[in-house]
Amino acid sequence: MTASERRRTNSVVDTYSRLADEYDDPKNIESCWGRVTQHSLGLVGLTERHRTVADLGCGTGRELARLAAVNPADLRLFGVEPAANMRRRAMARTAQYPNVRIIGGSFEHLPLRTRSIDYLYSILAFHWTTDLEASVAELARVLTPTGEMDMTFIGRHNGREFIRATTPVFVRYLTPAAMVKAASLRKQLSVEEATALFGMAFPSPGLTVAESYQTYHDTLEGHWGWWVRIEGQFVDIPPARQAECDRAVRDALASLATDRDIPYTVHLLHVRLRNREGR
Repeated sequence: MTASERRRTNSVVDTYSRLADEYDDPKNIESCWGRVTQHSLGLVGLTERHRTVADLGCGTGRELARLAAVNPADLRLFGVEPAANMRRRAMARTAQYPNVRIIGGSFEHLPLRTRSIDYLYSILAFHWTTDLEASVAELARVLTPTGEMDMTFIGRHNGREFIRATTPVFVRYLTPAAMVKAASLRKQLSVEEATALFGMAFPSPGLTVAESYQTYHDTLEGHWGWWVRIEGQFVDIPPARQAECDRAVRDALASLATDRDIPYTVHLLHVRLRNREGR
C-alpha cells in the first residue's frame, strides 16, 4: 500500500470512528443505507454447519449480538473492525456473550487463522478496501475448504442521480486532483469486474455475483445527513468556500425532488459462495 493509499484508508477509518456514537441513531437506521443494510442482512445464510463465523466490517456489532442471542453458545463469532470507536461499541454490545470476539483488522490484513472460518459475511464494507486482489486473497486464506460467504457492497453505478446533479458543483469548488482523490476513496466495481476478481480466488461453481438496483426516496435533510459523512468531496473543500458549496450542493439535490421526495438509487453487488466441495 502506498503512502497516499494509507492516508485515504485512515481518513475513512477516522470518519467512521468519529461517527460511532451516532451510528445507531434511528435517523441513520431509517435512512436509505439503514434499509440497504437490513436487506443485506436478510441475505446472510448462517446454518448449523457453520461453527466459526466472521463479520468483516462489523461496525457497532448489532448483527453479531443478534446472532449470539439466537444461536448455541458454542458458535464462535468474530467481528473484524478497523475503526477504534466502532470496536468499542461492538465490544460493549456483545460483552455478555463469551463466544463473541471483536478484533481490529482490515480486508487487506485479516487477523484470523488460515482455514479457520466456516462462514463469513460483510455488509457494505468491501468497497472501502485499498487493495482488491490482496483482500480477496485474504478471504480465500481464512475460509475453510468448505467455507461459505455472503458479501454486499456498492457497485459501479451507485447514486447516479446525485453524481449527475452535483458533479458540476464540485467542479467549481475543487481542483481536478481533489476530485480524483475523492473518487478513489471507494472501489466501485461492475458486476463483471467483481465476478472476475472473486473468480480468481474462488474458481468454483458455488460462486455467484449478482447485482440489483433499488431506488430509495427521502427528504433533502434525510439524504443530507448521511451523504455529507461518506462523500469524500466534502473533506477537501477550502473552509472559506464550504458554506457556499454546501448551499449549491443542497440546491442541486433539491432539484431532483419528485412527488415522492428525492430519489437515490443504490447499485448493490452480492457475492455469494456456497460449499466449494459440493457436499
